[in-house]
Amino acid sequence: MRVTAILRELLILEWFEHRLQRRRRELTRQLAAAGVRIVDRMDSELDVTIRYTERDWERQAVYMRPMLEAEAAGRLRKAGIQP
Repeated sequence: MRVTAILRELLILEWFEHRLQRRRRELTRQLAAAGVRIVDRMDSELDVTIRYTERDWERQAVYMRPMLEAEAAGRLRKAGIQP
């Protein structure tokens, strides 16, 4: 790969990073506005478990890691990045 192509890709990745950081802040604000607070996060090889409070009720969400990774890889492919 030519140096200019590498530099171009680096600039594009920086733009993605900026947009991702901004989106993360937006989602964090949305959770706060909804009264949601994350209590604990547990990562394992098979899943990610998040315990959180919503309107003073403690709840739990479990996300299967292979499904998260597949969705993330699909989004990267749409963006033109090889996972």
